[in-house]
Amino acid sequence: MARKARQRISYVLPFANSNGHRLGVNSLAVDAAGTLYSAGRDGLICSWDLGVNLQRKATHSNDDVVPNPSTTFKTQVQAHTHWVNDIILAKNNQCVVSCSSDLTVKLWRPCSSTGEGPETIGHHSDYVKCLVSPRTGLSEWVASGGLDRKIRLWDLSGNGEILEIDVKDEGTNPKGSVYALAHGGGIIASGGPESVVRLWDPRTGKAVTKFVGHTDNIRAILVSEQGDYILSASSDTTIKLWSLTGGRCLHTLSMHNDSVWSLFSSHPRLEIFYSSDRTGLVAKTDVRNVKEIDEGLCVAVCQEKEGVRKVASCGGYIWTSTSTSNIKRWMDVDTDAEVIRSPGLGRPHASSIASARARSNTSPLASPTHPGSIPISALLRLSTTSPLPTNVRDPDAVTVYSIASARQASISEAMLEGDTGITVPVNERPEETIKGQDGLIKHFLLNDRRRVLTLDTSGNVVMWDLIRCIPINSYGKRDLEDVAAEVNTVEAVANWCQVDTRTGQLACVLEENYCFDAEMYADEVDFETDVEFKEDQRINLGRWILRCLFDKLITEVMRRDAEFRAKVEKELSEKEVIERLNAPRHLLMPPLIETAEEQEGDGEATPRATYPQTPGLAIGLATPGAGAIPNAQPTSESTSNAAEDGGEGGHPIRTSMQSTTSPTVDYFSNPVSPTPAVVGADSVPTSPVADSQSEGGASRFPKFRLGSRKSKDASSAANTANKPSATATTPANGAGDDTKPSSAESEPLAPPGAVYEDNLGGMIKRVQTAYVEEKSVPVPSKMVPCPASDAPFLTLPSNTAIIIQEDKPDSGGVADLYRGTVETVGDAVDVRLLEEKAPAWLGEVLLLNKIPFKEILKVSFVLQPWDNLLPPVGITQEGTLSRLNANRMLRARKITMYVAERLPPESLPDGVLPLSISTPTPQTQQAQPTAQSQVATPPSTASGMAPLQPQPKPEEWLELLCHGQVVKPSQTLTTIRSHVWKSGGDVVLTYRWKGWKEEKEKKERDKEKETSEGNQEKEGEEGGEKEGTAE
Repeated sequence: MARKARQRISYVLPFANSNGHRLGVNSLAVDAAGTLYSAGRDGLICSWDLGVNLQRKATHSNDDVVPNPSTTFKTQVQAHTHWVNDIILAKNNQCVVSCSSDLTVKLWRPCSSTGEGPETIGHHSDYVKCLVSPRTGLSEWVASGGLDRKIRLWDLSGNGEILEIDVKDEGTNPKGSVYALAHGGGIIASGGPESVVRLWDPRTGKAVTKFVGHTDNIRAILVSEQGDYILSASSDTTIKLWSLTGGRCLHTLSMHNDSVWSLFSSHPRLEIFYSSDRTGLVAKTDVRNVKEIDEGLCVAVCQEKEGVRKVASCGGYIWTSTSTSNIKRWMDVDTDAEVIRSPGLGRPHASSIASARARSNTSPLASPTHPGSIPISALLRLSTTSPLPTNVRDPDAVTVYSIASARQASISEAMLEGDTGITVPVNERPEETIKGQDGLIKHFLLNDRRRVLTLDTSGNVVMWDLIRCIPINSYGKRDLEDVAAEVNTVEAVANWCQVDTRTGQLACVLEENYCFDAEMYADEVDFETDVEFKEDQRINLGRWILRCLFDKLITEVMRRDAEFRAKVEKELSEKEVIERLNAPRHLLMPPLIETAEEQEGDGEATPRATYPQTPGLAIGLATPGAGAIPNAQPTSESTSNAAEDGGEGGHPIRTSMQSTTSPTVDYFSNPVSPTPAVVGADSVPTSPVADSQSEGGASRFPKFRLGSRKSKDASSAANTANKPSATATTPANGAGDDTKPSSAESEPLAPPGAVYEDNLGGMIKRVQTAYVEEKSVPVPSKMVPCPASDAPFLTLPSNTAIIIQEDKPDSGGVADLYRGTVETVGDAVDVRLLEEKAPAWLGEVLLLNKIPFKEILKVSFVLQPWDNLLPPVGITQEGTLSRLNANRMLRARKITMYVAERLPPESLPDGVLPLSISTPTPQTQQAQPTAQSQVATPPSTASGMAPLQPQPKPEEWLELLCHGQVVKPSQTLTTIRSHVWKSGGDVVLTYRWKGWKEEKEKKERDKEKETSEGNQEKEGEEGGEKEGTAE
């Protein structure tokens, strides 16, 4: 079967206090029952109890202002893994529909008794920017628009897509992205970067008409209930009123001086609406009972410090959201109130907007002196081309005229008495601020690849541990780069994860092709429990964190595995009893059957009968041909022999998966487990013992590989020749486009011809099938999770989120398949989802302790004595220094041992014996039990004398240098190459005594002594020659 799309596993490190938003709030929706819903860039949807009766008209016109109601947090849900761009209420406000940059449209029922999270009802192929649903509460569909230039209608009952509208006009509209949607009167209006308002029929998806007039991106649209009027707001700073019946623009409003980002109206004919812009200004416009739009009233309600992305109004209050995590509530303005001049002087001298920003925002503000009036300094002109009002009336006679005329007369009187001056909003301070949290906006991954520095919105720098999923240190308000320079270490670790802070939290992404590349030494970690480790044992970081994240899942699967094996054992036992009861009382020998050769022969040979073969007793080939036993697991002996002989076709035998319980292929580390492993012909010994035996058993330290590695062309040619044909690896369902066999095909647990899903459930099914096929009682478990020595147990925060995503090649994005926590991965519902959605390679890592095979990366280097103080080691037959290579994780102390082992005895310090006759230390005896047998018996012990005292380690009297810099014994080859050598080619390492100064002085004295003795001999010879000549 075809392989699934590439999947990734992410986990999100939690905060101690996670109530409320951590990044900017992009959208708001108000339920008249007293609940506010908000959605933001952190992927959260929050619900808030407003604590106020929204049916009451709480404006400045009220004389009896109620005490300031307090908003409290109700609940929240992590609906998306990317920015939430828009939310709306549907089905009589019982459902919250959200759209996100993670390409999904989701539905959440916050009042549901089951407490289920959001469910995905639709997907786009690019960011989803906006939503709309009919105003009727019983509507069963919602429309979404995004950057894929599509408008899609989704069924709210979960039946998928109803209709798709292509805005790009078959590719002729490259700017067809949809940034705004609205519905009314049976039509859908859309707008975007093309600056055109397009109308669509939601029943057929056909285009109705379009309005052209804006000069920049359309950010918001409103449609009246009857569909006869349309309001559109654009980044060109204007708001246009369109008439659908007239097919033209009725008026262009220009009360804003910057890009208009949001529109809101609950009026059926859009005669009262709110607008907000990039500067943070929120305006309320009232055009009721006017003959011309210019006669309407526009009031500056409030001024935010940042651009207002969403404005909503209900019950006499206004809520605004910005790029911060706070939500502010303001008192609404009664546009029926009287307009007056500012008190105090003949012209308004009210505070400017800048000074209003600096004021405190802790209490509501009523209009000074005139609670039920609107200061003229808060008025905005609806249009720059419209003249000032000219129908000036006597203020005492305003009751004679209509309400609109009376309001206009009041405005005119105020304008005659003074200039409007600087615009000052009616509300200088919000009535309430719903505080958010501090979210992460920047990160720095340290060199050890286990710690991350983050910077939050308040400027605080915090260090996090990616393995323990907790913050470990806080540095206050400092520069991130300065802290990184202080705490960073000199080491190089392979990249095993991607770190992301786009949702305000620290997320770590793991993918199969690189998450198992990084290792660390066990002695570098402080563990929660006491675990015994072997010398220089390494821990795979990816396997370690996965083992801890899915610990509850492993426990549950192992429990089910035990139940299944018990069931299989019971069935096999019952079947065996039945077979014994039905067994015949006597055996009937089958008749003799002569073969064709015997019938044609002369009868000289004794006649032979052909009997039915007894299963399990047939004698087969000792070395079966290729494909004879496709799922058999070769032993190390047979495999090594085959490798030495070249295997079939003269190429080494390889496996696609390397068992993590097998010894790590390394020059200097000991085998982790005695389990045999499949080794290729070009592989190195898996333990120092094997290498020592190849050298005659005289050394207990392994040899480096000399010479260069095989060329890429030769290696690729060998691999190509060794690959089986396509017909041999193609499954029965016709899949097999990939030349590399899948993990299911190379897995020995699968019977021939079986096909399983490439997910966790398929892997478990493969194991269970093997239990049944083997028919052995008792049934041994084939599931062997990673032991504590390879992945020590850590207690992770229970609310650490776990996300499984899948690539979407058609859109370039990813889609969420599963979301849970460390606490819930073992629940029955989550286990069922994980069996369906989790990749098979995750199951092999967790349950079979197998990681994908990868070639070992090595570093080439050259050893030479420093300043010729010590003799060279590793000289080739040509008399040149040997070119060595080893695992990139090899520590420098191993290299010092290699050098010390090959130094002649006369070059060793006083009191230090050669390693070949020194007594191993207790640590060495415990870590290398087999290596001890290869050490030659010290002469003192053989002669019955007292045993020698433990010798100092080579790193205590021998040191390595690179570019003149002393290398620490714990540094690895890859660290030396990255931070010390810093260039290409072979790394040049020099070695010397730690007492090199005394040694150098001694050599200089010896050299001077030899020089003086030579001079004396020369003088003596010259004197003798002179005497002979004289004679």
